[in-house]
Amino acid sequence: MTILLKLLVKVNHYRLVVMLALICYVVICCLSSFWGFVCAIIGFIVFCAIMIFIVLNKLVKKTNWWNNNTALSKQFVSNNGYRSNLQCNYEIVNVGSNPARFAFFYEDIRGQNWSSGTQGLDMDLEVLRFYHSFMKQGATVILPIVAFSSVSGYLNRYPSGKHYLAKFASILDGLQIKYHPKFKDLCSYMQYPLLYNFSALRYLVKDTEPDRRLDISEQPMQAIEMEENARWWIEKCWKPEFNIRSLDEPLTKELQEGRDVSILMMCNMIEFLRERGYKPFIVSLPMSAALCAYFTPQAYETYIRSFIRIFEQMGIPCLDYTYDIRFTKHEYYFNALFMNLKGRKVFTRQVLEDIKQIGTLD
Repeated sequence: MTILLKLLVKVNHYRLVVMLALICYVVICCLSSFWGFVCAIIGFIVFCAIMIFIVLNKLVKKTNWWNNNTALSKQFVSNNGYRSNLQCNYEIVNVGSNPARFAFFYEDIRGQNWSSGTQGLDMDLEVLRFYHSFMKQGATVILPIVAFSSVSGYLNRYPSGKHYLAKFASILDGLQIKYHPKFKDLCSYMQYPLLYNFSALRYLVKDTEPDRRLDISEQPMQAIEMEENARWWIEKCWKPEFNIRSLDEPLTKELQEGRDVSILMMCNMIEFLRERGYKPFIVSLPMSAALCAYFTPQAYETYIRSFIRIFEQMGIPCLDYTYDIRFTKHEYYFNALFMNLKGRKVFTRQVLEDIKQIGTLD
């Protein structure tokens, strides 16, 4: 059965269903023996199983669970839309992961937020490679830095799962995906997610909520909830993810190697942008006061400031808002890390003003 389902990846499933139906018909018509009858029954069961699989697969792709992870194309430029609206030459864009997704909101300028959840530096470069032609000549590109961007290369030692890569299949060109080594077999995953993850059937019984976090404009948490959420990010998320015992300790050998990878990936992006006449601009994003409390001067120097200094020495304009009290107010966040709509608007206006003063934005 698994082999037959795998054939769905190689052959148009409608043709496969028709082929199996014809085989069953021929067996019934031509074989009147007992074994002919058995073969017909087996063929009919296989046919029904494949039909059930196709129906369930389509239902899974209609769940919030699937759409929350693959509908990112809504915040990106449509390839077809760009070709029918050639004046969409963006003056400023940003890449990044969720902190950037919830930090930038462009209103009175032609800008685009090309960030998404768990989007690493490697995927930042892939997005820029595909979408840079949508920007005007000399456009400004914000490369955001968050708490552990400096050591995010550490995570490259773990292979990216299809569920992670599937998000980017919805925003990158299908031809590009087909020949990209990281996206091997991803096209088939996008078409038949149930074939690779049968546990997704549980979302047909109890689906996840649709992701409406971009619409949150107020602070829904009390002060104590913000502190608990900040503790969760540090103790339950980042420390286990990067194998950190204490933020004040020097980087381990593994994290130092990860830092070297992060520097290389940042340099690759900067080189890519400079070669094409774009203006890279590094912005260290702010955090809520509850989260800032965990970053002592030593931790800040180890994970953030020393990383920024590398690119300042390369002549890249940098803005550091990590501890900026104008943006650490809890009223600007919906949790300890992510800004709400109100915070995004205030922060983006200030960033654009600061970039204009430096002279990299008209």
